[in-house]
Amino acid sequence: MEEVNRTIERRAGEWVFVRRYLTGSGIDIGPDRCPLRERHHLFPGMTNLLWWNTSLGGESHMAGQSDASFDFVHASVCLAAQDNPAQSLSRWLDLLKPGGHLLVTVPPNDDSALKWRFTIGKPAKASSQSIDILDLAQSVSHVAQCERLVLVRDDIADAAPESAIELIIRKRDIASPRDYAMAMIAAENARACIAACEEAIAAYPYRVEVILYAKAELLRWREPERVDALLARCVERMPNDHLIHLRLALHTIARGRLNEGFALRESLAEQFGWERRTKAQPPTGIAKWNGEPLAGKRIVIWSEFGLGDEVFFFRFARILRERAGAASVGVVCQTPLVSLFEASGEAAVVIDVKAADVLPAFDYWVYPHAIPVFLPLDLEALPQSVPYLRAPCFGVSGMPQVHESAVKVGVVFKGEPSHENDAARSLPSLSVLDDLFAIDGAEFFSLQKGEGAQEAAGYAARLGNFHDVGVLLTSMADTASAIAALDVVVTVDTSVAHVAGALGKPVWLMLPADGDWRWHYYREDSPWYPTMRLLRRPSHADWSEVVACIGAGLVEWAAKRRADGR
Repeated sequence: MEEVNRTIERRAGEWVFVRRYLTGSGIDIGPDRCPLRERHHLFPGMTNLLWWNTSLGGESHMAGQSDASFDFVHASVCLAAQDNPAQSLSRWLDLLKPGGHLLVTVPPNDDSALKWRFTIGKPAKASSQSIDILDLAQSVSHVAQCERLVLVRDDIADAAPESAIELIIRKRDIASPRDYAMAMIAAENARACIAACEEAIAAYPYRVEVILYAKAELLRWREPERVDALLARCVERMPNDHLIHLRLALHTIARGRLNEGFALRESLAEQFGWERRTKAQPPTGIAKWNGEPLAGKRIVIWSEFGLGDEVFFFRFARILRERAGAASVGVVCQTPLVSLFEASGEAAVVIDVKAADVLPAFDYWVYPHAIPVFLPLDLEALPQSVPYLRAPCFGVSGMPQVHESAVKVGVVFKGEPSHENDAARSLPSLSVLDDLFAIDGAEFFSLQKGEGAQEAAGYAARLGNFHDVGVLLTSMADTASAIAALDVVVTVDTSVAHVAGALGKPVWLMLPADGDWRWHYYREDSPWYPTMRLLRRPSHADWSEVVACIGAGLVEWAAKRRADGR
């Protein structure tokens, strides 16, 4: 801290710091306390100073601090402690207004506790933790100009063998992430889009939202190979960023490279405890399955993530028996699925996750997402498993009866609001489907639960061909029974889509432009559910094109029913 105090006193004696670099509103990034604030009287042009305590971490993201909000950013001796100095430096520049200054001091290399060593124009030392400050400054030269780079001895204790390095760079006037996103969107062809994406990522190489903008736009122009390269570069640039690694894993699965993608995903998930994956701790007295031979063995598939995920992976109860030779397969699942899974007969035993502390005897347990890591799958030749759900035979009490000639259409228009992509996958309102409800010969049955249920009830009160069935459903078994009585289910990406697909019922799935990995890219069919039709909303458009396509299908279906005399 004494060295920081010496630096402040030295700078107070230089007019360029007093009248140019340390003026206006700023933020000081450093440990323990804020000595610059304690001596703010030495810099009369300084109007406001915030302090970011590096002992709390987070300097690479600076959460809660807005872009282009400071005239200067002062980072004293903390760059050498960052996990990724280039990423932190880039983020600190984001905080500056155009023309603002970033002041960075890196300490001498004699401190063995430092994560990084810095040199100026010298060959890197044998350690991989050595950084040439010139290379670092050059890496941000497209967004900032270096104004000062000097060795400083006066600020260092007399016994220190080396000098500190002082780097001051000035922020250029560059476009914001939103501006770059709009440029990507406005591209009129693939070449222009690629150029806009490259420019955006050059300006904001560590901003995840910019990377995801670029990914979405490259996919819009059917450039998945470019996305391969983009995400690979980002993983190399940000080796410790979990989200970018996850995006690469999910993209790899969506591209159809199932085993590679699931392996990447599993390696990420393994870094976290079970609390991030399931509602109940996996058994400690049973071995976790890592691909060992299962012939004659008993294995239980553990509960993981949402209802839709558990329905999707329930197919592996059969596949583990038929392809891996397991003698017995059990399933631990969430409460709403227990009776449905039991009725389907695919698992030897179905255990409610709430009662998972008492298990029958098993040789292994496995997370659903880990199964494809050890069981090779070819997307174009998946094991035949559908249907693997069966609706209970008791039906749904109170299910409305309509004329047998009507096309009976199930409807779900909203998913769980807490889902990370719900704003894209759910319809803003049931009114989006109004054109469908005017089709002669079609009867609509809302299966909606939770969010949107009240709106569905209102439609049922106004329209004679719209029926609120959701109010009658108390479990997924009820939902499956209702679906079994219908001709087709029109739904957004929710657990109902998985139940209908696993039943082998025709499903018309409404998807956002950038959907979940299991729907892959550009496909109109689903290799996972043979009776499913994928209807994708175009990028930057509303749902009208998808609704028109569904409407045409229902009109044709209803006309055929009439022609057949039903």
